[in-house]
Amino acid sequence: MNVKKKDYAAAIIFGMITAYIAYAIDKAELSNIISDYTGHVYVYLPMLLKKETFFQGLGAAPYFLWHLLTIIGYKIFGIPLEYAAGYSNALFALFSYLTVYFFVSSLYKRAGKEARSSVIAIISFGMCILQPIAADWSNVWILSVAPITPNPVTNPTYMATRGFAVLAFCLVIDIWGRQENDDYKGIFFKVENGLKRYYIALSIILLLSVLAKPTFVEMFIPAVGIVMLARWIKRAAKKDGSAKKYFKILVTTFLSAVPAIVVVFAQFLMYFIFGGSYGEGGSVVITPFLQVWRMFTDNAGISIIRALLFVMFVMLIRTVPFIDSNAGRLALVCFVVSFLQGAFLGESTKLGHGDFMWPLMSAMFLLFLAALKALIMHDEKEDRPFAGALTVTAWTIFALHVACGVMLIVKELFVLV
Repeated sequence: MNVKKKDYAAAIIFGMITAYIAYAIDKAELSNIISDYTGHVYVYLPMLLKKETFFQGLGAAPYFLWHLLTIIGYKIFGIPLEYAAGYSNALFALFSYLTVYFFVSSLYKRAGKEARSSVIAIISFGMCILQPIAADWSNVWILSVAPITPNPVTNPTYMATRGFAVLAFCLVIDIWGRQENDDYKGIFFKVENGLKRYYIALSIILLLSVLAKPTFVEMFIPAVGIVMLARWIKRAAKKDGSAKKYFKILVTTFLSAVPAIVVVFAQFLMYFIFGGSYGEGGSVVITPFLQVWRMFTDNAGISIIRALLFVMFVMLIRTVPFIDSNAGRLALVCFVVSFLQGAFLGESTKLGHGDFMWPLMSAMFLLFLAALKALIMHDEKEDRPFAGALTVTAWTIFALHVACGVMLIVKELFVLV
């Protein structure tokens, strides 16, 4: 890939736009008494800032990374609390944008394709704001009754996990590639020089993700485990001795997730036993199939299609590259795991909050990343009928998702205030 230095101006500009949008959404949401921002800024942060209520606040919000950054801005730099929250939002959004930019640029470089940095910047910006394909009249906006979106921009703690999720996805893709083939050269990292440092990096990234919000790890770690267990069983069936070697690899990978798993269990203990959002307490309950979903949308199937139309089309035109890739397989298993969590789990005192829908939204974002990989890295045969038209159609659908994201942001910033 040959990227001209002058092109990086576009990358910087779109990064700043992404950060400003996140800052502006924080300001707009604070005028809404029932928004997630209002709860975090006016309920949880004041509790965390007082000695007598600190542990109560920690029990209500044991995922405190966004809150910690906001408190640093407020206590150390003297920034008013509302503005400090906006700056925290902007920083996490910028971090997310940079990780997606890293993901997309690495794909072009690994594929040996030339791309202007401005193109990569536009794709990365689009990934950070895209929404389900919808319209106001269809009654499926996340701000009203909609449901499932890869970018729930109105929740600060979820958005704080985004950059860590992208990095964890990249690390697992390259670690798996190296585990399967000693000649594999990483797409994102130089894993040909050894995996030890990347196991450590994965452990740290997963831990930071949990501290931001445990929902990503809740589906990601089980999905990684399921894929690796399936591969181990497949090797065991061959009875050629490869299963024993792979089991050691499986255990090593699992150990990198142990710190995050321990913290997740501690967070659940604090939240459901000693804390609870807004002091309501609660517990995890098994619900009838899709009971929670039906509180947000009349048709879960249509909502998923609208949210993942780009992914579905890419899977249609790049079926083999998608299914055969580690990225595609992992994203699909993440989706299945999170689908089951969202379909059968809820929080007893806040069933209508859809707390176990958040992992599904993270999985959807990973599906978009996997679809980008299949679209960018795969070279179509020149003799395939309509190859160019199919690729253009895929990017057009992606643009429609982004356009809906722009419309949602306009509605959030200029209609609801």
